[in-house]
Amino acid sequence: MDNAGYIGLARQSGLMRELNTVANNIANINTNGYRREANMFAEHIKALQNGDPSLSVATMTRRYVDLSAGDISNTNNPLDVAIEGNGFFLVETPQGERLTRDGAFSLNAQGELVSSSGARVLDESGGAIVIPPGSNNISITSDGAITVGDQVIGKLGIVVTDPAFLVRAGQNQFQTENGHQPASDARVHQFSLEGSNVSAVEELARLIEVQRTYEAGKNFSDNDGERITRTIRALAQSR
Repeated sequence: MDNAGYIGLARQSGLMRELNTVANNIANINTNGYRREANMFAEHIKALQNGDPSLSVATMTRRYVDLSAGDISNTNNPLDVAIEGNGFFLVETPQGERLTRDGAFSLNAQGELVSSSGARVLDESGGAIVIPPGSNNISITSDGAITVGDQVIGKLGIVVTDPAFLVRAGQNQFQTENGHQPASDARVHQFSLEGSNVSAVEELARLIEVQRTYEAGKNFSDNDGERITRTIRALAQSR
Protein backbone atom coordinates (compact mmCIF):
# COMPACT_ATOMS: atom_id res chain seq x y z
CA MET A 1 0.00 0.00 0.00
CA ASP A 2 1.40 3.44 -0.98
CA ASN A 3 1.15 6.68 0.97
CA ALA A 4 -2.21 7.63 -0.49
CA GLY A 5 -3.63 4.29 0.64
CA TYR A 6 -2.36 4.70 4.20
CA ILE A 7 -3.71 8.25 4.39
CA GLY A 8 -7.11 7.16 3.12
CA LEU A 9 -7.28 4.22 5.54
CA ALA A 10 -6.39 6.38 8.58
CA ARG A 11 -9.00 8.95 7.55
CA GLN A 12 -11.76 6.41 7.00
CA SER A 13 -11.02 4.67 10.30
CA GLY A 14 -11.38 7.95 12.20
CA LEU A 15 -14.58 8.87 10.36
CA MET A 16 -16.11 5.48 11.16
CA ARG A 17 -15.48 6.06 14.86
CA GLU A 18 -16.99 9.53 14.55
CA LEU A 19 -20.09 8.01 12.93
CA ASN A 20 -20.45 5.57 15.83
CA THR A 21 -20.07 8.40 18.36
CA VAL A 22 -22.70 10.59 16.67
CA ALA A 23 -25.09 7.64 16.36
CA ASN A 24 -24.68 6.91 20.08
CA ASN A 25 -25.41 10.54 20.93
CA ILE A 26 -28.59 10.47 18.85
CA ALA A 27 -29.69 7.22 20.50
CA ASN A 28 -29.42 8.91 23.92
CA ILE A 29 -31.29 12.14 23.19
CA ASN A 30 -33.95 11.15 25.73
CA THR A 31 -31.62 9.63 28.35
CA ASN A 32 -31.68 11.49 31.68
CA GLY A 33 -28.43 13.29 32.42
CA TYR A 34 -26.64 11.90 29.34
CA ARG A 35 -23.49 13.74 28.35
CA ARG A 36 -22.69 14.12 24.68
CA GLU A 37 -19.40 12.72 23.35
CA ALA A 38 -17.22 14.03 20.53
CA ASN A 39 -13.91 13.10 18.96
CA MET A 40 -10.66 14.99 18.62
CA PHE A 41 -8.56 14.66 15.47
CA ALA A 42 -4.88 15.50 15.11
CA GLU A 43 -2.64 15.96 12.08
CA HIS A 44 0.64 14.05 12.00
CA ILE A 45 3.27 15.41 9.61
CA LYS A 46 6.38 13.49 8.56
CA ALA A 47 9.22 14.82 6.44
CA LEU A 48 10.14 12.62 3.47
CA GLN A 49 13.54 12.07 1.87
CA ASN A 50 14.86 13.05 -1.56
CA GLY A 51 13.10 16.40 -1.52
CA ASP A 52 9.61 14.91 -1.63
CA PRO A 53 6.74 16.91 -0.04
CA SER A 54 5.97 16.12 3.58
CA LEU A 55 3.38 13.45 4.40
CA SER A 56 0.31 14.52 6.41
CA VAL A 57 -2.03 12.02 8.08
CA ALA A 58 -5.11 12.95 10.13
CA THR A 59 -6.10 10.50 12.86
CA MET A 60 -8.60 10.43 15.72
CA THR A 61 -6.60 10.84 18.92
CA ARG A 62 -9.20 10.66 21.69
CA ARG A 63 -12.79 11.25 22.73
CA TYR A 64 -13.98 13.96 25.06
CA VAL A 65 -17.17 14.45 27.05
CA ASP A 66 -19.27 17.60 26.69
CA LEU A 67 -20.20 18.58 30.27
CA SER A 68 -22.60 21.37 29.37
CA ALA A 69 -25.91 21.19 31.25
CA GLY A 70 -29.11 19.65 29.96
CA ASP A 71 -32.58 21.12 30.46
CA ILE A 72 -34.20 20.52 33.85
CA SER A 73 -37.87 19.47 33.89
CA ASN A 74 -40.27 19.11 36.82
CA THR A 75 -41.76 15.77 37.92
CA ASN A 76 -44.11 14.53 40.63
CA ASN A 77 -41.62 12.08 42.16
CA PRO A 78 -39.93 13.22 45.41
CA LEU A 79 -36.97 10.91 44.62
CA ASP A 80 -36.25 12.63 41.30
CA VAL A 81 -33.36 15.06 41.69
CA ALA A 82 -31.29 17.15 39.30
CA ILE A 83 -27.94 18.86 39.74
CA GLU A 84 -27.53 22.50 38.78
CA GLY A 85 -23.88 23.30 38.16
CA ASN A 86 -20.83 21.06 38.10
CA GLY A 87 -20.94 17.69 39.79
CA PHE A 88 -22.04 14.08 39.60
CA PHE A 89 -24.02 11.77 41.84
CA LEU A 90 -21.81 9.11 43.40
CA VAL A 91 -23.11 5.54 42.99
CA GLU A 92 -21.81 2.08 43.84
CA THR A 93 -21.61 -0.73 41.27
CA PRO A 94 -20.05 -4.22 41.38
CA GLN A 95 -17.09 -2.68 39.51
CA GLY A 96 -16.60 0.09 42.07
CA GLU A 97 -17.72 3.69 42.48
CA ARG A 98 -19.13 5.42 39.43
CA LEU A 99 -20.40 8.91 38.59
CA THR A 100 -23.70 9.83 36.94
CA ARG A 101 -25.94 12.81 36.27
CA ASP A 102 -29.06 10.63 36.08
CA GLY A 103 -31.12 11.53 39.15
CA ALA A 104 -34.13 9.28 38.50
CA PHE A 105 -33.82 7.50 41.85
CA SER A 106 -36.04 4.88 43.52
CA LEU A 107 -35.91 2.47 46.46
CA ASN A 108 -34.87 -1.18 46.29
CA ALA A 109 -36.26 -4.00 48.45
CA GLN A 110 -33.93 -3.01 51.31
CA GLY A 111 -35.13 0.60 51.29
CA GLU A 112 -31.84 1.82 49.81
CA LEU A 113 -31.81 4.71 47.37
CA VAL A 114 -30.77 3.40 43.94
CA SER A 115 -30.26 4.83 40.46
CA SER A 116 -32.24 3.84 37.38
CA SER A 117 -29.58 1.16 36.68
CA GLY A 118 -29.99 -0.32 40.18
CA ALA A 119 -26.71 1.07 41.52
CA ARG A 120 -26.80 2.17 45.17
CA VAL A 121 -26.69 5.94 45.58
CA LEU A 122 -23.95 6.90 48.04
CA ASP A 123 -23.90 9.66 50.63
CA GLU A 124 -21.07 12.13 51.20
CA SER A 125 -19.15 9.59 53.29
CA GLY A 126 -19.50 6.79 50.72
CA GLY A 127 -22.27 4.84 52.48
CA ALA A 128 -25.69 3.73 51.29
CA ILE A 129 -28.73 5.95 51.88
CA VAL A 130 -31.57 4.03 53.55
CA ILE A 131 -35.10 5.43 53.68
CA PRO A 132 -37.11 4.06 56.65
CA PRO A 133 -40.08 1.86 55.62
CA GLY A 134 -43.35 3.73 55.18
CA SER A 135 -41.67 7.12 55.13
CA ASN A 136 -43.70 10.05 53.86
CA ASN A 137 -42.87 13.69 53.36
CA ILE A 138 -39.38 13.06 51.96
CA SER A 139 -37.54 16.33 51.43
CA ILE A 140 -34.22 16.97 49.69
CA THR A 141 -32.63 20.37 50.21
CA SER A 142 -30.53 22.31 47.73
CA ASP A 143 -27.30 21.00 49.32
CA GLY A 144 -28.45 17.38 48.97
CA ALA A 145 -29.54 16.72 52.56
CA ILE A 146 -32.38 14.19 52.76
CA THR A 147 -34.94 14.50 55.54
CA VAL A 148 -37.99 12.43 56.44
CA GLY A 149 -40.24 14.56 58.57
CA ASP A 150 -37.85 16.33 60.93
CA GLN A 151 -35.11 13.68 60.78
CA VAL A 152 -32.05 14.05 58.55
CA ILE A 153 -31.18 10.58 57.25
CA GLY A 154 -28.33 11.38 54.89
CA LYS A 155 -26.83 13.69 52.33
CA LEU A 156 -26.32 12.91 48.65
CA GLY A 157 -22.71 12.40 47.64
CA ILE A 158 -22.10 14.94 44.88
CA VAL A 159 -18.56 15.09 43.54
CA VAL A 160 -16.45 16.74 40.87
CA THR A 161 -13.46 15.44 38.93
CA ASP A 162 -11.09 16.50 36.18
CA PRO A 163 -13.07 16.08 32.90
CA ALA A 164 -9.90 14.97 31.11
CA PHE A 165 -9.90 11.75 33.14
CA LEU A 166 -13.58 10.82 32.70
CA VAL A 167 -14.14 7.46 31.03
CA ARG A 168 -17.60 6.28 29.99
CA ALA A 169 -18.40 3.07 31.88
CA GLY A 170 -21.81 2.09 30.46
CA GLN A 171 -25.33 2.46 31.92
CA ASN A 172 -25.03 6.26 31.72
CA GLN A 173 -22.15 6.22 34.20
CA PHE A 174 -18.53 7.37 34.26
CA GLN A 175 -15.42 6.27 36.07
CA THR A 176 -12.55 8.62 36.79
CA GLU A 177 -8.88 7.78 36.66
CA ASN A 178 -7.70 10.42 39.15
CA GLY A 179 -10.30 10.33 41.93
CA HIS A 180 -12.94 12.89 42.84
CA GLN A 181 -13.63 15.65 45.35
CA PRO A 182 -16.83 16.96 46.96
CA ALA A 183 -18.62 19.51 44.80
CA SER A 184 -18.68 22.95 46.41
CA ASP A 185 -21.06 24.92 44.21
CA ALA A 186 -23.61 22.33 42.99
CA ARG A 187 -27.28 22.83 43.82
CA VAL A 188 -29.84 20.03 43.98
CA HIS A 189 -33.42 20.38 42.75
CA GLN A 190 -36.00 17.92 44.09
CA PHE A 191 -38.98 16.85 41.92
CA SER A 192 -36.75 17.47 38.90
CA LEU A 193 -34.81 15.57 36.25
CA GLU A 194 -32.04 16.78 33.99
CA GLY A 195 -32.33 15.76 30.36
CA SER A 196 -29.63 14.93 27.85
CA ASN A 197 -27.43 17.76 26.59
CA VAL A 198 -27.55 16.37 23.03
CA SER A 199 -28.96 18.72 20.37
CA ALA A 200 -30.87 16.65 17.82
CA VAL A 201 -30.42 19.27 15.09
CA GLU A 202 -26.66 19.60 15.60
CA GLU A 203 -26.09 15.84 15.79
CA LEU A 204 -28.16 15.12 12.67
CA ALA A 205 -26.29 17.83 10.78
CA ARG A 206 -22.99 16.36 11.95
CA LEU A 207 -24.14 12.87 10.96
CA ILE A 208 -24.90 14.01 7.41
CA GLU A 209 -21.56 15.83 7.20
CA VAL A 210 -19.57 12.81 8.36
CA GLN A 211 -21.46 10.46 6.04
CA ARG A 212 -20.72 12.66 3.05
CA THR A 213 -17.07 12.95 4.02
CA TYR A 214 -16.83 9.19 4.47
CA GLU A 215 -18.40 8.58 1.04
CA ALA A 216 -15.96 11.04 -0.54
CA GLY A 217 -13.08 9.21 1.12
CA LYS A 218 -14.39 5.88 -0.14
CA ASN A 219 -14.57 7.22 -3.68
CA PHE A 220 -10.98 8.46 -3.35
CA SER A 221 -9.81 5.05 -2.14
CA ASP A 222 -11.71 3.26 -4.93
CA ASN A 223 -10.21 5.54 -7.58
CA ASP A 224 -6.74 5.10 -6.14
CA GLY A 225 -7.20 1.33 -6.15
CA GLU A 226 -8.20 1.44 -9.80
CA ARG A 227 -5.14 3.58 -10.55
CA ILE A 228 -2.84 1.02 -8.95
CA THR A 229 -4.55 -1.81 -10.84
CA ARG A 230 -4.17 -0.03 -14.19
CA THR A 231 -0.52 0.66 -13.42
CA ILE A 232 0.18 -2.99 -12.61
CA ARG A 233 -1.58 -4.14 -15.80
CA ALA A 234 0.34 -1.64 -17.89
CA LEU A 235 3.66 -2.76 -16.42
CA ALA A 236 2.76 -6.41 -17.01
CA GLN A 237 1.85 -5.78 -20.66
CA SER A 238 5.05 -3.81 -21.31
CA ARG A 239 7.21 -6.84 -20.49
